[in-house]
Amino acid sequence: MKKKYSWQQVILHWVSALVIIWATISGFYVGLFNVSPELKTLTGFINVSLTTLLIPVFIIRLYFYFVSEKPEEINTTGITRFIAHAVHFILYLNITIVLVTGVLMMERDINVFDLFIIPQPIHDLAVTKRFNTIHIFSCATLAALVLLHIAAVIKHELSGKKVLRRMSL
Repeated sequence: MKKKYSWQQVILHWVSALVIIWATISGFYVGLFNVSPELKTLTGFINVSLTTLLIPVFIIRLYFYFVSEKPEEINTTGITRFIAHAVHFILYLNITIVLVTGVLMMERDINVFDLFIIPQPIHDLAVTKRFNTIHIFSCATLAALVLLHIAAVIKHELSGKKVLRRMSL
């Protein structure tokens, strides 16, 4: 059994992590605090562009998740292993919901860094509002899951289980 994730999985993980953490923090910041309209617009433009580009990256990541051999577990029991796999599956499912609803809630064309435009997929405002509601809720649950994931990594590292080594080049 292998000890580390493949270099492709490592790069896909860290690219996804950076985009998700950036979009989560900046999105909640402009959504919850009184910021200038210019900052809100700029943050929206950057986040929509980055997360749109994340979609194909995440699809490739899902492919590796389902077809690649997993690294050997580090001193884990059956129930601990089950919980870890279940939480990772829920994390992937939640990210999928965030990305899909993020596209389907758009009430304008999707401009990706002024490089290309994806036409607005749905024109019914009642439907886009529903997807917006689901998107906000799924972003909040994703933030909680990311914090749980980071806390689990810290716990394992502090207890001597060097899990970060498996997700490094």
